[in-house]
Amino acid sequence: MKYKYRAKDKKGITVQGEVEFSNEKDALKSLSNKELFVLDLKPIENKQLFNFSFLDRISLKDKIVFTKELSLMIKGGLPLVEAIDALSEQTSNQKFIAIINSISNDIKGGQPLSKSMAKYPKVFSSFFVSVIESGEKSGKMDEVLIRLSDQLQKDYDLASKVKSATSYPIVITSALFGVMILMVIFVIPQLKKIFGEMGIPLPKATQIILNSSDFIINYWYIVVAVIVALIYLFKLWISTKNGGYNFDKFKIKVPLFGKIIQQIYMARFTRTMGTLVSSGLPMLDIIQTVKEVVGNKVYLQAFDEIYEDVESGVPLSKALKKHTIFPIMIPQMVSVGERSGNIDEVFFNLGDFYEKEVDTATSSLSSLIEPILIIVIGAAVGVGIASILMPMYSIMQTI
Repeated sequence: MKYKYRAKDKKGITVQGEVEFSNEKDALKSLSNKELFVLDLKPIENKQLFNFSFLDRISLKDKIVFTKELSLMIKGGLPLVEAIDALSEQTSNQKFIAIINSISNDIKGGQPLSKSMAKYPKVFSSFFVSVIESGEKSGKMDEVLIRLSDQLQKDYDLASKVKSATSYPIVITSALFGVMILMVIFVIPQLKKIFGEMGIPLPKATQIILNSSDFIINYWYIVVAVIVALIYLFKLWISTKNGGYNFDKFKIKVPLFGKIIQQIYMARFTRTMGTLVSSGLPMLDIIQTVKEVVGNKVYLQAFDEIYEDVESGVPLSKALKKHTIFPIMIPQMVSVGERSGNIDEVFFNLGDFYEKEVDTATSSLSSLIEPILIIVIGAAVGVGIASILMPMYSIMQTI
């Protein structure tokens, strides 16, 4: 957020200007650090007709660039504060600039980087903060940041592959839905007019389509209200404990997509485990962080039970083996890692394996979905054409 200030410098001269910070407290602290006595500080109101603040969303790509550049600067011997300030000048995202400036201010005030980042959970996840904290404790911040940037890059690549694979069916389904709406609003009413003028009895299927078209045109607001209500009720249901759990369970069991979703979770889980273990965090802290990263209530419940088992002295491999939602290969490989002392390498290898599995599955997803879409579209078109041709056939017989 931008603030307009009026202040006196150490010579007593009144100065004015603008600063950009996430809150008023950070703006005041920044001006104070510049040896300015603030007389007036006001937020600059955005008087645009439309609010395009969503365009300033801090993307995963922004965070990848931030993390990579920060690691390179620290590795090159630049002090943390100077590196953060330099990144503020290089970043083009205004919202991110305000957050980086606020973090810089906190560090200058003696606050650790991890604690300052933790103030922005929507930008820096618990995983991100935990990795940074491990770098602070170990004194290997540059190495930790490199591992973190690699992890974020792999997350980005994985998300890109999934989006690419699902874009085709989404476009086709949207196009089909759009054509159906145009048919209902423009084509079917004209056909009804023709059939009415002919005065012939209509087949039941045709009558249903014509009546549906009438209802949608005349009572469209009821249709919209019902759709909105259903979406609201669905969101309300998944926000409940049982509803959210059952929906997440459905996601990993649904045919065709369920296996791919499970593989995505396993890739995310194993890579995150590898990064956190190699960062030197305690296993219990790692489990607490990982359960938030996976993002599924079924796995979250499993991780709670795994946490209790590990806390009571059960090896991680045995704790994982109790839960069938983890493929048997994972606890077996973890057991090997526990015996060899290279558990982080085991998790990284598992992460590579599941990434390749996801890559293969998403590459073939379009070819798997295509026949289903052809059947659905063919059935919809067939019903529509049959409903129109049947009364026309009746007209031809009467002539």
